[in-house]
Amino acid sequence: MPAPRLSEKILRETLDAVDQHDGNISAASRALGVGRSTFEGRYKTALQRFEIERALPEGSAEDGEVTLPIFPDEDIEATEILDHLSRRWERKQASDDAKKWFEIVINSDAPYGLVVVGDPHLGVHSNIRLLRRDVEIMATTPGVGAVNIGDTANNWSTRLIHLYAEEDISRATERKLARWFMLDKESGGAGVPWVVWLHGNHDTMHSEFATYLRTINVAQIPMLDWRAKFKLVFPSAKISIDASHNHKGTSIYSPLHGQRRADLWSSGGSAESGGGGGSADIFVAGHHHTWAIQQMERGDGSCVTYARARGYKWHDEFALRHQFNEEIYGASVIFVIDPTAAPNARVKPFVDLAEGAEFLTWKRSRAK
Repeated sequence: MPAPRLSEKILRETLDAVDQHDGNISAASRALGVGRSTFEGRYKTALQRFEIERALPEGSAEDGEVTLPIFPDEDIEATEILDHLSRRWERKQASDDAKKWFEIVINSDAPYGLVVVGDPHLGVHSNIRLLRRDVEIMATTPGVGAVNIGDTANNWSTRLIHLYAEEDISRATERKLARWFMLDKESGGAGVPWVVWLHGNHDTMHSEFATYLRTINVAQIPMLDWRAKFKLVFPSAKISIDASHNHKGTSIYSPLHGQRRADLWSSGGSAESGGGGGSADIFVAGHHHTWAIQQMERGDGSCVTYARARGYKWHDEFALRHQFNEEIYGASVIFVIDPTAAPNARVKPFVDLAEGAEFLTWKRSRAK
């Protein structure tokens, strides 16, 4: 909260004290029991508030007192700074609030395919052949929107910067690939119909990379750090998605433990409650370079889908050294959404993008 404005009573007392002591600031401040610097600030404020044209006294009227110069303040008053900071905080709070369960409007009840693109890691370890196949499917299949789950490039930095020496790729080349991945075909890009773009841990290792991605985001794709909670708003239904580079929590017994945990602790998105309470319809993440899918019915009759996309990084020495599986399926996950279907049939996930796109095309032709 900004500091309260000085009352008119205090300002009038300040002016009266200066007049009573023949303009002597030191004597006036002592008379009111106020520190000199504080008193001077009040005096300046009083002159401004009441629009009084009066120069600050330059010295003392007391015999033998040293007269010191009074310099103008080099900055605005503390109360003005606090007012400014308060306005900035309000703007930031409004921006943060707008990012919680923001809406993406789909102007048709035709089946829609939401592709969650697993960690691309564009570079020497990315499965480019598979990536290009999936990019072409996303760019040419009607009714598709895509979410980048994060880690667009390796972007090695800080203590891991030495890993650049083990890869035949430069920082400039990574940025060129990221630009291609983001932009539409008219701009020389891949033409992926992005609806959300997340920054993962690799995107922020060197903060300049995340800044670069925001700079080239000419299409104004919603771009968030780590996690996005949003709703696909169809004419007849709302489907809420909690997409995170990774949800908190791991378990050796379930690769979807983090998604289940997020479901138990979250609120505000359920389609069954019109998007105004409960939890999300889809929880999806990347990060671990593994894939999994689970669908279940909650106790209140709503249905939920948990998923994790594997991504496109192959030949992962870290995974080999720490004995993680190098899985070969589920690089991206497509959720075929039919907003007019019953809750148990509303979302159909596929870990093969080609099969999911074929199913989506069939569903859309059937809807017509």
